[in-house]
Amino acid sequence: MSGYPQGVQLRASDAPRPASIYGATKAWAEALGAWAASASATSVVALRIGHFALQSPAGSGATARDIAAWLSPRDCGELLRCAVEAEGIRFVVANGVSANRYRAADLSDAANTIGYRPSDDAWTCV
Repeated sequence: MSGYPQGVQLRASDAPRPASIYGATKAWAEALGAWAASASATSVVALRIGHFALQSPAGSGATARDIAAWLSPRDCGELLRCAVEAEGIRFVVANGVSANRYRAADLSDAANTIGYRPSDDAWTCV
């Protein structure tokens, strides 16, 4: 998510914008998943994970982007369950953040395609 401008809410349909070699390898893996889904009977759910942390980011070291992109352990488990149990999927990109009041990523595609509905909010878990 760090390759997108500040204040832009990432949509699953947005093209990858890696900000580093690490991000480029994640974008490559997403493209590889799309290829595998189109060239075989494999179904692929590419998850764009936000800021996974055991607790909501807080304190002077927490950035607005970290808080907006936070993915709680409970919501991460739910995201993974939804991705594994999704039916009728060939290839889909799903954003993975918690139900944060101000979200770095739109979750409507994840809800509509794999049924992901997070419950935690970084603003109430601080």
